[in-house]
Amino acid sequence: MVLPALTLRKQGATVSALSKLYRQLGMCQLDDAKKTMRSLISDVPYSNKKLASMDMEERYRLVISTILNAIGIRVEVERMLATGRIDLVVWTTRYIYMVEQKLSNNGGIAAAGQQIKDCGYMELFKGNRREVVGLAVELDSEGKGLVD
Repeated sequence: MVLPALTLRKQGATVSALSKLYRQLGMCQLDDAKKTMRSLISDVPYSNKKLASMDMEERYRLVISTILNAIGIRVEVERMLATGRIDLVVWTTRYIYMVEQKLSNNGGIAAAGQQIKDCGYMELFKGNRREVVGLAVELDSEGKGLVD
């Protein structure tokens, strides 16, 4: 109920996209998952007063974590470590994704990737049976969606 209202899409279209995203993340098909996530995020209206008043990175974190929670994927938001704070930890059956988000005007994908490495975010979960994947995500600083 929440996602169709948030993305201004019909429920059937949202359910179909969510099913694809669940499968894509479960199989580590990151290029396809990026396209699906981009389409879901692009439909979130910028004019929503509550969202527009939030810090842009916080806004994206809320939208992405809501989408992932809606499809039954476990998500930890702002996981605190001794070396920093991971934006999102996403758990699937076979993979753990360490997601660091950066806005385009704050270094983008390069800065996000460097933070994952410098802070050793992936080390915490290396003992887990799941494969650990670091994802640097660049988001549009003007609220226009996922860049890369």
